[in-house]
Amino acid sequence: MRSVLTPDEPATPAMKAVRLGSDGRVEVVEMPAPSAGPGEAVLRLAAAGICGSDLLDWYVRGKAGSVLGHEIAGEIVSVGAGVDLFSPGDRVVPHHHAPCLACPACAGGRFVHCAEWRASRLDPGGMAELVRIPAGNLSRDTLRIPDGLSDEAASWTEPLATVVKAFARGGFAAGQSALVVGLGSAGQLAVRLASARGAARIVGADRVKSRIAAARVSGAADVIDVSSEPLSAGARRASEGLGFDFVFVCPGKPEVIREAAECVAAGGTLLLFTMAAPGDVLTLSPHDLYFREVRLVPSYSCGPRDTRAALDLLASGAVAVEDLVTHRFPIKDAAEAFARARDPEGSIKVMIVP
Repeated sequence: MRSVLTPDEPATPAMKAVRLGSDGRVEVVEMPAPSAGPGEAVLRLAAAGICGSDLLDWYVRGKAGSVLGHEIAGEIVSVGAGVDLFSPGDRVVPHHHAPCLACPACAGGRFVHCAEWRASRLDPGGMAELVRIPAGNLSRDTLRIPDGLSDEAASWTEPLATVVKAFARGGFAAGQSALVVGLGSAGQLAVRLASARGAARIVGADRVKSRIAAARVSGAADVIDVSSEPLSAGARRASEGLGFDFVFVCPGKPEVIREAAECVAAGGTLLLFTMAAPGDVLTLSPHDLYFREVRLVPSYSCGPRDTRAALDLLASGAVAVEDLVTHRFPIKDAAEAFARARDPEGSIKVMIVP
């Protein structure tokens, strides 16, 4: 039976959100707007980036029925009881996961292995006109956007933070040479962070012409077009046969990782940035890894230290991002936005800007 509101009963406000349908298609839906409970806040979305993980079919398949998006920035419109850190009108960047800061994993700085970090999430997701920030996320990993930094630039905090963490895990240091394999938005950030951190030489590799050109703007001294030159051969050429101290691999494909391993200098690091599909198997020679002393380091997401460092880099201008935004779409055109993001030629970061 259809319910009927009484004259004294207000209708629940509705909002638009970007949801992944059961058939895997991106759809725009209307749903009830969230409200702030004790310790919580509600944010009005200003900018949301489409993450590369949102384009991995095998990864998002498990998210069917959920609202996508986590690279977000916006303005707080309401707060719940007990909130004194933020007020309506504050511009903020919330992280979609927040650790408890009290468990053994947190004590060791391994925030992504905190059970609370993994269980926490924005409601209903980042790509919605209004987003509820749970109490833990609000108090432990939501940052106020500094004056002078745009909402759009601030929405890069989370993706840059994942790169900041990867550089820390990989032990990147000034004076090292760096090879960045895969020049989408994360790869461009890696090139720019390597430049900001004093890399001796930076080389980028991809098969997409527009992204190769963008890498030169980002700070790559040389590029490898893998559509016309094998990655390993290009790396030997670009490093004069020495290999690279730090090889940052964006694609999670075993065949790319395997060839990237050949590009690492003796004593260097192979950094695996993106998840591989379940069931994928990586075959490397332990003999070769041992005698060349190559470090194999995966890096997953980020924690509060990384988001703070990333926001500082953005606010100071040490890592610029505005020119990496190639397309902007309103929420109502989200399906078109995702289609555009799936075509790498001519696109780097596609934004939802309601």
